[in-house]
Amino acid sequence: MARKLSDTVQLKLRFSEALRRRLEREAKRQEHSLNGEIIARLEQSFRKSEDADLLGSTLRALFGGATGDLLRAIATAIWLIEKHAGKKWHEDPETAFQVSHAIGQIVDWFAGGRDPARHAAFLKYRDLSILPPGQSAAAANAAALETLRKMGVAPSDAEIDQAATKLRADYLEAKERLAEPFLVSPFLVSPQTKEGEGQ
Repeated sequence: MARKLSDTVQLKLRFSEALRRRLEREAKRQEHSLNGEIIARLEQSFRKSEDADLLGSTLRALFGGATGDLLRAIATAIWLIEKHAGKKWHEDPETAFQVSHAIGQIVDWFAGGRDPARHAAFLKYRDLSILPPGQSAAAANAAALETLRKMGVAPSDAEIDQAATKLRADYLEAKERLAEPFLVSPFLVSPQTKEGEGQ
């Protein structure tokens, strides 16, 4: 016989002792049973997912597909950066830089015209970045890429890694070409003329 949606079911779960202790501590703090804490957290995770979907569909309805998606991506990037930094972008210059840089990368992504796998490779790997080395730019790039992944528009890791391999090979080939001695053609060098000759 099929169960009703209102039926209570029993599940046997397996997870680490560390997680069980953590859940138990939170249950005591929230004055829940362990079972109640697990249910509350599961329901909360579904609400967050539904809220994100609602935000995305609201922005698309208000501003149109591309602009709505861009605004959702910007909001997601800000949230990710602030969560990682533990600071608000408008209260901390370093966090503000990361937000600004990530937004620039996201706008470039949505503007199109670039190979998505190559663009993602620049975001993923520091050695391909044109920015000076530093944690801020790397964190901003990581947040931009994570945002694109959360939205389901980023290429797969395999595609990104393949593009990165090609970019590195292209770079080495160009570097070798520049290291070769230049051959000067006699046709490219104009002979110096003595005063009065050839004029």
